[in-house]
Parts: sequence; C-alpha cells; structure tokens
Amino acid sequence: MPPTPWSKAAGSLPSDRLPRPAQRPQHVSQKQSKGKGKNQEPSKSKAIRKLESLAEGVRKSSGREKDPKGGCFCQAREHDLSPYAAICRGCGLILCAINLPYYACPHCSAVLLSDIVRSSLSARLDEEISKQVAKEEEGRLRVVQQARDAEGAFPVLPGSAAATPPILSSTPSRPTAQTHKVLSLNSKTKKYTVSSYTNTPVSSRPASRAESEVEEVHRVGAPPPEVDFVKRTPDRNHPWSNMRMELLYVPVK
Repeated sequence: MPPTPWSKAAGSLPSDRLPRPAQRPQHVSQKQSKGKGKNQEPSKSKAIRKLESLAEGVRKSSGREKDPKGGCFCQAREHDLSPYAAICRGCGLILCAINLPYYACPHCSAVLLSDIVRSSLSARLDEEISKQVAKEEEGRLRVVQQARDAEGAFPVLPGSAAATPPILSSTPSRPTAQTHKVLSLNSKTKKYTVSSYTNTPVSSRPASRAESEVEEVHRVGAPPPEVDFVKRTPDRNHPWSNMRMELLYVPVK
C-alpha cells in the first residue's frame, strides 16, 4: 500500500488509525498502602499504661508543679507508702503512694526529686516496664499453650507458622444467638408440633472512658492552717475539766 498523508504516523491496517484511549496512571490509595504495612498491636494493660505515664511524668516535669488534685495528707495511714519518694526532705511530710514523685510536696511545695534521683528513677521505671511486658507476654504464651493442650493439638516445630501464637484481642467476642427446637405431642389429636426458640444473649456493655481510666481514690485533705486550742484560762479548782464545753459540776453528796 502506497503511503498517504494520513497513514504516516499509523500502520498499514485500518485498526491502527483508530484513536487509542489515554491510559490513566494507577495510583494506590494512601489508606490502602498504609494499612498493608501495619500490624495490629495488642492493647497495653492497665499496669503498663500506669508505669509509662509515671515514667513520662518523671522525664518531662520540672518537679515544681503541684498536684492539681491537691495530693494526700494521710501520711501512709490509709494508703501504702510511696515506693519512689517516701518523705519530703523539706518539711518531713510522710508521702503515700497517691502523691506522685514528679509533683512538688503538697505541704511546703518543695521539689521531691533531685537531678540524680530523677535520672535513677527514670531508669528504674524503664526496667519495671520491661519486666512487666515480659511477664505479661509469658502469661499470654502460657494461656495459648494451655488452650492448645486442652484441644489436644499436635506439637509444632519452632519457627513454623503454626508455632507463632495468635494475638489475643482485648475486645470480648460478641455472643452468638442459639436456636432450640422443641417437639410437642398432643395427647388428644396424636399430632406433634415443632417449635423453634431463639435465645439471644445480651452482650456485655463495653467499658466507658471513665471506667478505663484510673479509679479515683479517697484523698485526705490538708490540715487547717490554724491550730485549734482553748483560749480561756483554766480553772484551778477543776484542772481536769473539759475546756471546750460549758459544763456544770454538781458536787457529790
């Protein structure tokens, strides 16, 4: 076929002269690409969250901030003694476990932790977090092994896919509905009827945000600034009298 002006850029076949649709570049959505590379991590326990919050407060706070809740003045009578700062070196106040070490003393506002003690406490908390994580992981593996032993599973070789323990979700599974069939026999008509009943269990209510947080404990308030004492002069004739109340002493006959 001789070349023509309209067939220079195209081939010799009629189909080569048809316009081709423009190919759109394929873009992978950001959400899909992000979701593929992430593995679902198990939720942290209450003990680990408490230790991490304490370690973060020790690292970031200056020690001069006062507890917004006012602290506690029970002097370890109602609560345990603080394992991190048991006494204020400024006023001698005994501190219970409710008084966090990265806050100032609730009485004299003195700093409870020096720079050396702060760095030592931070390393100690990191070690406690590592021990707690290892302890919980050991307990989780023990539960998985007990479940396998109860099911009668065969032992698996280490390193295989079956040897990897599944991640236990902290969210409770939703209970399934159970259907029961009841066979009833009529003594008069000698006929039977089959009735179906569905029992739908009520799922447990998930814990609210307030319940998931640290439970509020009773705090003993600060003592009054003024000392309560008797301001009147004691009576010499009645040295053991109650000076807080007006009493009338009747002589015994």
